[in-house]
Amino acid sequence: MQIRFFAYYMTLILAAVPLWAAAPANPGADFTLSTSQRIPGDTLQPGSYSIHVVNRLSDRVILKVDSKNGSQHDTFIGVQNSKIEKPASSGPVKWSNAVDGTDYLRGWYFPGTSSVVEFVYPKTDAVAIAKSNPAKVPAIDPASEGKVADNTLSKDDMQVLTLWLLSLQSVGTGDQSSSIKAERYQQVASVSQKPVISALPHTASRLPWIWLVSFSSLLAAAMLRVFRVQRQSADFARKPSRQE
Repeated sequence: MQIRFFAYYMTLILAAVPLWAAAPANPGADFTLSTSQRIPGDTLQPGSYSIHVVNRLSDRVILKVDSKNGSQHDTFIGVQNSKIEKPASSGPVKWSNAVDGTDYLRGWYFPGTSSVVEFVYPKTDAVAIAKSNPAKVPAIDPASEGKVADNTLSKDDMQVLTLWLLSLQSVGTGDQSSSIKAERYQQVASVSQKPVISALPHTASRLPWIWLVSFSSLLAAAMLRVFRVQRQSADFARKPSRQE
């Protein structure tokens, strides 16, 4: 009975190993800036930083940028945009035109992902970007939904805020008059929709395998030891006692 229980327990452990070890990790990257760059809610000065995905939802991802010296920690929303041409290598993607002399990062391309993750800017910045670039700019308007209008939005708020696309639209004849068109963001569906992460990053570790195999070996040794002691005790009890 004990051997049967042991075999069943070991089968469950070994079956769980591939599921644990194959769990995808959120992608991340280190980068260095030589000039200041604008991101949602903040400006990155020249220096070294890291960027990674901290959460993935059906229509958005939550990104975090940290400075290497620990002075900056920025969390904001991104959306997957397959219409942006992927760069030759992973890294930042910039908007074509600066805004009043300020360079804005449009998004980031992570290795192993199906498309560029485009940054979602607060309404004021998104309007400025849309006036300088002929594209639809992902935006949020926290104030219109009763949320704080600065960069202190919580991760829970970021998950429920409505996403918008802002673009410059001509009004009347000529190019003298124009306005900003706002439309609700809708994720583009495809026949074979892929998740944000389509492959494991190269930094994935085999450490869970080592932990589970080591734990299973120790458990097996302990249970075999208990079974051997119990069997020896049973054999000793069955032996006839000596008569003097």
